[in-house]
Amino acid sequence: MKNLKNLIALVLAFAMILTCVSAFAEYGTVNQHTVEVTSNGTGVHTYIAYQIFKGNLNATEGVLSDIQWGNGVGSGFLAALQADDTCKTYITADVDTAPEVAKVLEAQKDNAAFLKAFADVVAANKGTASDTKATPGTSPNKATLTVPNDGYYCIIDETTTLADGDTASKHMLQVVKDEKIVAKDTVITPDKKILDAQNGAATETKVAADSSAIGDTVTFNVDITVPDTTAYVDHFVFVMNDTLPAGITFTRLTSIKIDGNDLPAANYELTAKTGDAEYATYTVPTDPVAAVGGQKIKVVFKDFKNYVETNDLIGKTITVTYTGVVNDDAEYKATANENEVYFDFSNNPNHDYDGDEPDSDDPTGVTPKSTTRTYTTSLKIKKVDQDNNVLAGAEFTLTGTSLNRTVVTGSMFVKDSETAQYDGSEYEVDKTTKYYKLKDGSYTTQDPATPNMNTTQYDNINEIWRKVTYAFDEVSSQQTTLVVTTDANGVAEFTGLREGTDYTLEETHAPDGYNKIDGTSNITIAWSDPEATNATSPAKDQGGFTLSETGSKTFGITWNETDKQFEVTIQNQSGATLPSTGGIGTTIFYILGSLLVVGAGVILVTKRRMGVEK
Repeated sequence: MKNLKNLIALVLAFAMILTCVSAFAEYGTVNQHTVEVTSNGTGVHTYIAYQIFKGNLNATEGVLSDIQWGNGVGSGFLAALQADDTCKTYITADVDTAPEVAKVLEAQKDNAAFLKAFADVVAANKGTASDTKATPGTSPNKATLTVPNDGYYCIIDETTTLADGDTASKHMLQVVKDEKIVAKDTVITPDKKILDAQNGAATETKVAADSSAIGDTVTFNVDITVPDTTAYVDHFVFVMNDTLPAGITFTRLTSIKIDGNDLPAANYELTAKTGDAEYATYTVPTDPVAAVGGQKIKVVFKDFKNYVETNDLIGKTITVTYTGVVNDDAEYKATANENEVYFDFSNNPNHDYDGDEPDSDDPTGVTPKSTTRTYTTSLKIKKVDQDNNVLAGAEFTLTGTSLNRTVVTGSMFVKDSETAQYDGSEYEVDKTTKYYKLKDGSYTTQDPATPNMNTTQYDNINEIWRKVTYAFDEVSSQQTTLVVTTDANGVAEFTGLREGTDYTLEETHAPDGYNKIDGTSNITIAWSDPEATNATSPAKDQGGFTLSETGSKTFGITWNETDKQFEVTIQNQSGATLPSTGGIGTTIFYILGSLLVVGAGVILVTKRRMGVEK
């Protein structure tokens, strides 16, 4: 019996020990806890825990008792609370102990403005950190902090450099037991595409790259998700910035929609600039095909926080649509005309922003850049004679429905007494060479006053014409003809071509004294994205373009890897030198005359011989 009593006493004692241990674990002051913080960000985030109050935690109830100041706040913390514009309303001069401050916090647990102000004062008056951990910046992007004591903590995101599109997290106030927290940070990433409906497509598709001709209108589409703005007090800065290349001219903003509905005009402002000019309010140009490209456009979203929260739009899609025209400065040698967009935005919910655009001291983030690529190509013609000497003045015409520009360079003839005008522009007349018009519509430098010249082939022997070579760019839609003339180096270029199946190339005028090449070449220009995953050569190395020929005359067009363009060398044979009379010529008369003289001599000799014989 005695042994049984001893055993019961031992069991009871052990049970009491277990009870004490359990109580200590629940209410003790040396309880180690872990706080797992999950970041939504794409980069590394550094989280630091600061103990505001220490005490004994009832883990079941989440109640902290025996409250004292923690070592995570500095000695001036209480005074800073009582001086803060928001906090001093609740933490008055007579609230001067840690338990009294904790009671105010409990009473104001639903007062978001007060809690934010309180956390901001903690961040400005930090003491000793309890633990610091960084997330890896990959998925799962988690950091586990270990704090040595029960208490009330402020967990601060003190990331020094945020990744593009990333935001800092709001300060997190937490009664610490073992916790799992999702940080209130956001990732903002735009997605820019080209709306492409070329080649007869029934509907537009979103593509990262396309091929376009000079004069084509390119429609851009930017999608971005409405970020969570609720952690910010009054304003959330949200600004779209787009930089067009020199080869694309911005024309107009088509629409801004959120969740499929138009954003009211009062809630955004569009400005644009060219080069180093200041941003100015944008107006639709009267000429939508201006020669100057490379504009920067800016769209400021106004009263953004209030608008998206009032209309329950957080997490919805913003779609911005705008257009540009490919101009003469477009890259065409296998190089893309890149167009990039990014957004400036509020990235620190612990900072108060004052307006729709950031002040110089406002922390802002920048999203990753989203880029589209527009490709255009060219055909270079080199003209030579039978001895490979360069020939100027050969005229070539390219036709096809994929063209948008009527004339690049060309030539025309005007009467000596007239001025040279083309499409309202006046050009200088070269007076050094006289031309005469023939009845077949061509022109010659052969003066009809040349002795023995057959003048019946001339339209008017007394009328002098002058040749005018002009360089004129007329970019407009629905045009099908492009004309070029070889220069002093025997070179002419068709630039700004896109994919198409109905191009026709022919020589329409040969240089003076040379025969024109007969026949036409039917050209197909194919294109595929050279940066696509499955892109293959040769298109991959040629800006995505390949070219093929059929027809009555194929010129043998090839790709010049050095110059990065399609090219062809075309040889002209010189014409025959014909008699100037237009009949059988004068030479035959000289021959006949000589024969007559010889014949007369023979007859004369014969007669003399006959006379002698008589």
